[in-house]
Amino acid sequence: MARADRYRRQTVLPEIGRDGQKVLSGSTAVIVGLGALGCVSADLLARAGIGRLRLVDRDVVELVNLQRQTLYTEADLDRPKADVAAERLWLVNSGIDIEAVPRDLHAGTAEAVLRSADVIVDGTDNLETRYLLNEAALDARIPFVYGGAIATYGMVFGIRSPDTACFRCLTPKPPPPGALPTCDTAGILNAASAQVGALQAGEVLRMLLGVPPSGDLLVVDAWRPEIQRIRVARRSDCPACVAGERTSLGAKKSQVLVSLCGGETVSVDPRHDGDVDLDALGRRLAKVGRVRRAGSILIVDADGRHLTVFPDGRALIRGVKDEAQARSVYAKYVGV
Repeated sequence: MARADRYRRQTVLPEIGRDGQKVLSGSTAVIVGLGALGCVSADLLARAGIGRLRLVDRDVVELVNLQRQTLYTEADLDRPKADVAAERLWLVNSGIDIEAVPRDLHAGTAEAVLRSADVIVDGTDNLETRYLLNEAALDARIPFVYGGAIATYGMVFGIRSPDTACFRCLTPKPPPPGALPTCDTAGILNAASAQVGALQAGEVLRMLLGVPPSGDLLVVDAWRPEIQRIRVARRSDCPACVAGERTSLGAKKSQVLVSLCGGETVSVDPRHDGDVDLDALGRRLAKVGRVRRAGSILIVDADGRHLTVFPDGRALIRGVKDEAQARSVYAKYVGV
């Protein structure tokens, strides 16, 4: 049970007050992606007393994450980010509900993952997922807080259609593959991602409390530092918020493969019913390689391949050149 004065430094703010705190405690925020942005925004929202947090991430903690992803330590390496983040935030605030969802978010899982959300927070690293989140937010008529950071720069955009432009208005078409920099090729300043995550958390709190979004894209330069505002107009020809197209949510695939930020890692989701018997799988693969458990997941090193298999059958395949190779590795070793 939270102490009565836990949020005193927040409730004395006229912008929030005790009534506002009650609104926050009755709200559900879904944070999709628990990297640099998601760690900061989830931490701040937990401390602010958002009543229910659903933490969604498909990846595991790696050493290179620790430079900027503030919820993890060296002791968490190879564990699912969603599980670790939930454990850490429960230690921060045991008076709220925190749900870990170590799953990939795609058209087949979006409905379950985003159920009952009052706001969606973008901590992802790819446009495909952002288009899907944008469509889900449009359908549910809830706010969607976009954020992105690379090198020393970042962007934040609070979206609540039809009051503002949607993400598809901001980015009508994805650029060709390889056109955008990644954290591997351009690097990232941890102060930049921290600023973006904090700005996202502020946008969430304001919109949950009924403050109209500005409709401005905030562009952060963390090196100088400075913040610029760019007005984003709603496009009259937007296929998503005007025409009602649901290209991403309507995608139908028998198997979902996604290349993760960082290169040479592919997430393979076979879309099957039920969980995988990881103990049996581990015994089988122990004949061809090194197998170990890390909490709820199975880690396999075999024939130069590194696989991280989750209970629902999804796997991260590391050290592959493309999605076709990842599919082949998955079929060879998991076979689901």
